[in-house]
Amino acid sequence: MKVTDQSTFRLMQTNLDKITNDLLGLRNQGATGLKLNKPSDDPGAIRPVLTTRTQLQQNERYLETMGHAGDTMAATDGHLNHVENIMVRVKEIAINAVNSGMSESDLATFGDEIAELRNELLDSANAVVDGKYIFAGFNEKTKPFTENPAYDPALYDVNDVTTWPYLYHGDYNNTSLEITPGEFMDVNLTGNELFMGITNEIAAAGYTNPFRGERQTSTAIGPGIPGNDITITAGSNPPVTISGGTDLTDPAGENNYAAKVAALFSQSGTGLVGTVNAATQDLGDLSLTNFVDTEDTYSLDITSGGNTISVTLDGPSGTYDYTLSGMASALANTAGATNLTSTSGTLSNGVSYDISSGSLVLTGPADGSEIELDETITDGVVTGTTPSGGISGGDQTVYGTINIETNSPTDVTIAGTGLASVGLTADTLNGSSGRIDLFTVLTRTEEAIRAGNVDDVNGPGGSIQAQIDNLEVAADQNRGLRSSLGAKAKRVDSAKLHQEDAKIDLKQILSRYQDADMIEIYNDIIQQETAFKSALNITARVSDISILDYFR
Repeated sequence: MKVTDQSTFRLMQTNLDKITNDLLGLRNQGATGLKLNKPSDDPGAIRPVLTTRTQLQQNERYLETMGHAGDTMAATDGHLNHVENIMVRVKEIAINAVNSGMSESDLATFGDEIAELRNELLDSANAVVDGKYIFAGFNEKTKPFTENPAYDPALYDVNDVTTWPYLYHGDYNNTSLEITPGEFMDVNLTGNELFMGITNEIAAAGYTNPFRGERQTSTAIGPGIPGNDITITAGSNPPVTISGGTDLTDPAGENNYAAKVAALFSQSGTGLVGTVNAATQDLGDLSLTNFVDTEDTYSLDITSGGNTISVTLDGPSGTYDYTLSGMASALANTAGATNLTSTSGTLSNGVSYDISSGSLVLTGPADGSEIELDETITDGVVTGTTPSGGISGGDQTVYGTINIETNSPTDVTIAGTGLASVGLTADTLNGSSGRIDLFTVLTRTEEAIRAGNVDDVNGPGGSIQAQIDNLEVAADQNRGLRSSLGAKAKRVDSAKLHQEDAKIDLKQILSRYQDADMIEIYNDIIQQETAFKSALNITARVSDISILDYFR
């Protein structure tokens, strides 16, 4: 085969280009430290590299989140420590103030110091981290606590937050951060929980009845029996009596006996708050026997809130049958019925019905109004048969039920034979001990000390002795929440260490796919540079050959 000069030069050029490209690639790897600079360098490595980079970004986000959470928790703990010191100091002052040898001037000095400590407490309650109020819940741009301009010591009511000396403008939501995939953690404390002693669950309901404790829910209730009374004793308060003969009555025209009973348990001095549940009753199947179409009729009156809905099953045209389905059809066709399905609906008087379980289940309005049922069977006296049956229980009144729960730190004892009439049992319900408003404690301690009121619970500030006990409750409240926050901080630290370890592992995986072996790269560069020089030398020699060299 003939080899021309053109072929020789083309071959040399190709080899030089290849060596040059290889050398360029090696130099790029040496300069960047990466063996994967573009997809074509290693197509098989693209997917694991991109996946690992995504995981690293997520890892960095979690570490950033946990760093922020850690900073917030550390700042919060610092303020909680200050609150603890304030409570301890005020208690020391209160104990000293009990000393009968203290003059009015001494007591005034103690009062002044407590006033300054209360201001320090306000500063902690309105603490700011990174431009955000840390105890304001989601309202982190709103100052959470301000003085109540309408506060009057004579009108103070532990169950009415509007009468307390300081008002809360934050909300009850905790800040939740994702610290690991799918794991969220509350990293703050709300002001209502820490400083007011009101749980977030109660705050969500609107701060009504702020200190709720143990609850008891009644079974079926009914009117009382004369002589069967109920006594309610809240702590050391005088007992409150509910009379079975005069109080637990349901005269004609009253439509909400459950609400009446709940109000009796909520009256002043009981330490309780009563609420109602809707009346509900499973009336079973509609069992009618010996009914003849066009002759016998069955009627049911359903009354609630003074409004009666009447239905009649008479069958003269075959419109209704004498079954539960026929009853549901009749109820659905009453005026004003809503939320209708083939098996359920709501009547215009607020009573809902449902036959999907094979029984007629009635549920009254949410306000606890009773349901009065009156059924009538009419015999047409044509065939000589006697129709009978109906709903389970026949004519009856279905009352709503009640819930009672403590509404103060005090334990409440309920007793008496009248409890059975309202579906309750004798018990001592635990109060909301362990929760208290810190600002109120400091304010009333100051009031008691300035007035020199040592032990009169009905006097100014509720007495120094009582406030000493309350100060210990306040300190315990702070310690409990601080302990809970510390446990969460420990969990964040643990998760942070885990993510940092995961970050190292991910970087090792990424390095295996994309990082170059620098020693190997530098050796390859030297070899390629030597090869390139040799190729240039050979090319130069070939270029020097001419036709005259063949005439020697």
